[in-house]
Amino acid sequence: MPPVQRFHWDSAAYAEACAAPVRCAGARVYERQILRELCAAFPAASHAIDGGAGGGDLTSLLVEHCQQVYAGEPHPARCVVRATRCPRVQIVDGTLMSAVLPMQMDVGLISYMLYYIPDHTWGASTIHAAQHLTAHGVLMVTLTTVDTGCHQMLEHCGAPRYDLKGGSRRVMRRHPECPCTFQHAPASITTTSCAETLQIARFMVYDRDTDVFSCPPTEEAFQAYVCEHFWDERQGNGGWPCATVFCCVRRNTVYATHTCAG
Repeated sequence: MPPVQRFHWDSAAYAEACAAPVRCAGARVYERQILRELCAAFPAASHAIDGGAGGGDLTSLLVEHCQQVYAGEPHPARCVVRATRCPRVQIVDGTLMSAVLPMQMDVGLISYMLYYIPDHTWGASTIHAAQHLTAHGVLMVTLTTVDTGCHQMLEHCGAPRYDLKGGSRRVMRRHPECPCTFQHAPASITTTSCAETLQIARFMVYDRDTDVFSCPPTEEAFQAYVCEHFWDERQGNGGWPCATVFCCVRRNTVYATHTCAG
């Protein structure tokens, strides 16, 4: 049986699949509300960075509140913020670990970017990003919660779930200079066609490397699972709950004169 079909990194299908979860998750009301509240605590002359700008959805919100906004996006096909939604944003080359910033940031955002890097590097990437915060800055890292339907699907296929809260706690407790707190917000994916449902589910499978699946799914098995759990043919709609967890990392003022240790 043929294995589950996967996207190619630089294909138009992949770029469209990236946009589909954002489109089908609605307005991301809670994420935007929390980010606005964080930005409101800083003066208008503040500096911010969006570590994974994509199409500029949340980058545009940072622009509303901060004088200078930087944006990182490793995928060239998705790096459209400069010319379209956020023309005054300065694009930063490199990854979360390699990007060089011209100054410290008051607000940092890593929204759903951790899907694209191995789980064991999450802690180091978060601490590294926190190094770029001002003494009173804040870094917001977001991901879907560990018990969402798409994570259950990954586990069914023999791949580990994504666990931002559990993984962050294990790392951050060794770094009192960068304490973190967590918030949860409800959210859901709502689809209007079976094809759209398969597209988003396939995107989640793609985010896991093939060698982490102990029971690599076939294309037939993948489609059967999605149609059974995520799509209602009779109702003509689909989707699943996908609550979001927010990890907010700040600088402990006791350590304000020191750099966060990697």
